[in-house]
Amino acid sequence: MSTENHLRVPEPDESFEYYHNYIRHVPPGNVLDLAKQQIEELRAVFRRASETEATKLHPPYTWTLKQVVGHLIDAERIFADRLHRFAAADLQPIPGMDQNDYVNNFDYDSPSLAILVDELVLCRQANLLLLYRLKPAAWDHRGVASGHPVTVRALAYILVGHIEYHLRIVRQRLQV
Repeated sequence: MSTENHLRVPEPDESFEYYHNYIRHVPPGNVLDLAKQQIEELRAVFRRASETEATKLHPPYTWTLKQVVGHLIDAERIFADRLHRFAAADLQPIPGMDQNDYVNNFDYDSPSLAILVDELVLCRQANLLLLYRLKPAAWDHRGVASGHPVTVRALAYILVGHIEYHLRIVRQRLQV
């Protein structure tokens, strides 16, 4: 794999402006290594929350910690589907998602927080395996998602940055 294609931080024109905030949250380094490191970080952060704490609302937030993990699962799947399709040169436009529809229509209360974190970790592990087998040229493939162009490289950074963004908020909520 060519290091220049996946190590290069996406240019602003590689994603919709909304996603630039997530890309900015990606620390310097190899995006593949960072994606892998997040697995243990997710486990460590959420291990600090009790099951009771995971079901509480912490104003001003409108989701419980379990719902936040559910949102991370949903987004991980959606972003990875986009990445997978565009890397394969399947350039059919992909519609956007309403995150609240997902949170409102899945049961994040019944499973334990640990089970939800396990599901998120399994999604990330599968996505890492996908990222490791991308051909160098695939990182530059560009498709349209939510009505805006985005590259495979930007989607990889969005996967990492989205988790980073939400982990910062969760740490504040848990005061860790």
